[in-house]
Amino acid sequence: HRAISLRSRHSADDFPLSPLAATTLSGRPPSPRKFLPILSPVHPPLARLIKSLNPLLSHHRSAASSTRTTAHLLSSWSAQTGDDAVSDVADKFGVLLAEMANLEESYSEGIDDVKVVLKTIQDVENSIRPAKTHQTKLRDQINKASIKPEAGRKLEQLERELVRADAEVLVADAQLLNVTRERLRVAWRVQLDALQERCEKELVLVKYGREILSFLDGEIIVPGQIMRAYRGEAKTREILGMVEDELRGWSPGWGTTDELCDDENANGDVSVATAAAAAASATASMVLTRK
Repeated sequence: HRAISLRSRHSADDFPLSPLAATTLSGRPPSPRKFLPILSPVHPPLARLIKSLNPLLSHHRSAASSTRTTAHLLSSWSAQTGDDAVSDVADKFGVLLAEMANLEESYSEGIDDVKVVLKTIQDVENSIRPAKTHQTKLRDQINKASIKPEAGRKLEQLERELVRADAEVLVADAQLLNVTRERLRVAWRVQLDALQERCEKELVLVKYGREILSFLDGEIIVPGQIMRAYRGEAKTREILGMVEDELRGWSPGWGTTDELCDDENANGDVSVATAAAAAASATASMVLTRK
């Protein structure tokens, strides 16, 4: 059975099984889908998700730095081998490694953009938390006042405030739901775009890297033999020019994330307006019910 969910009763650091070792990581079939409230008093999972991107970001930046260092060391070492073929091929291959480092760094910027987008969801959650807190306090006050016979007038006032608070939270819930859906799509679209760009450009580097390596033949040199003059430098330089042209002319072949944001912002505005209308209708219903 293949894993269809990464959710588990265990923490993220205590995975007991490989993701493919069970139907879910808990070792039990997934339970029926439950629609949980979009809001809760605190939101540690989102904060942890955003924080978990920091070491991932650091990893890719470190990989870019290490790859760039490797490229420079390869080029420096090859110049001292006394073999023109090794010197040229290794130097040109070092250029490709340096470009791979740039791609790794560019991909890390995509991860950083994901963090920025996810933080917009967190900002909305934080902005509507006071309304949820106020609603909870009003309910507590109503529960306390309802057991006091002399609190009739105060109870009516609290109930009217609760109706307004319920309507406010209803709109806030809908807004958060819309923002979460929109921003989540944008966030992972950003990362997928960055990933696809890195992969496709790396394939370009792989293709031309193999061509450069073909100039380093496997001829066996016996002691005292004079090596043939290396004449591939112009060709390898031409290949690097082809690499540069192909990378510069690369295009994603999909709609930009900015266009996605514009479309979804428009949809989000309509959804929030619809939610506000629904909240107004719900408010009237709550008032009639309490009366």
